[in-house]
Amino acid sequence: MMTQHEPWALFDMFFSSQKSQQFLNKQYHQLNIDDSNGKSFDNTYGFIYYIEHGKKYYNLADQAPMELKPVLLFYGMTQLMKACILCSDPDYPDSSAVLAHGLSTRKRKKRSYEFLYDEVKVQRTGLFNHFCEKVFHMKHIEGEKFTMISLLQTVPELSPLFKQMNGDVHLIKMSKENDSTFSLPTHVNNHLHMSLERFSEYMNGLFPSKFSMSLDESSYRMQLVFGANEPLRPFDCFPLSYHHLENTYYLPVNRELLQAPSLNEFMVHYVILYNLSMLSRYDTEWWSELFHTYTSEELPYIQQFLNITAHKIPYLFGVMLQIRN
Repeated sequence: MMTQHEPWALFDMFFSSQKSQQFLNKQYHQLNIDDSNGKSFDNTYGFIYYIEHGKKYYNLADQAPMELKPVLLFYGMTQLMKACILCSDPDYPDSSAVLAHGLSTRKRKKRSYEFLYDEVKVQRTGLFNHFCEKVFHMKHIEGEKFTMISLLQTVPELSPLFKQMNGDVHLIKMSKENDSTFSLPTHVNNHLHMSLERFSEYMNGLFPSKFSMSLDESSYRMQLVFGANEPLRPFDCFPLSYHHLENTYYLPVNRELLQAPSLNEFMVHYVILYNLSMLSRYDTEWWSELFHTYTSEELPYIQQFLNITAHKIPYLFGVMLQIRN
């Protein structure tokens, strides 16, 4: 598999109409969809063009000033989402209801507006919900509200910045022993103010079907073990977060993150990019002042997130398509 530093190489195989049709035919056949061969033929070029269009948005974002990146990255991501939806829904888009963004935010910002504490709400219909349902079989997130800070805290590449800015630790890096077993530092429990034994009970109670957590009394080490029926995938590993540059996973040590709805990283980035792109397009005065006055503590989070998502999201989409291949 290609490295995280050249994510678009993961898509090269799909710029062959023959390969893309074979790929889609396999997806539809596995879903027992009637006339999988005919539908895959009909969708081949739509699938290729979604990927091509998405790639062009991301390439333009690489060259654009930071103030314009959210719009380009958001629309680039939506194109890759549509390509993935087409793998599970051969009739997409079958109605205008699935074409809207699927999210909403407060229209008029208050004078004391703070991006980190802004909320985005999930709508009943639209691309976001359709993507969650068709690609990840999630149907329970309509009406959920997410603050930007709670989403940013789940991005492991931002962990050093949170610590630098205010000393907060929300995620702990795990050491990989093999594909299903990870060890945790012995101080992991301190962040939740629990003994190691209580922490182990707490985690096993929260996620009984995901993994088992055990304490090695002799070495006082904590281990996280995933069952064979729950393979770890970088793009869908809640409650863990995948660090794409370190190629490892992080565990949340924040009660709010542990008990939040089980969003994967695609959903997290889409919600944040939606809000940033709305600010860039419709709150231009606030957005421009953010980049030119340097009076806000929010700019470092926004800049780092935009740099991370520009490379991480294409990589995660590429990995997902490779796994499905």
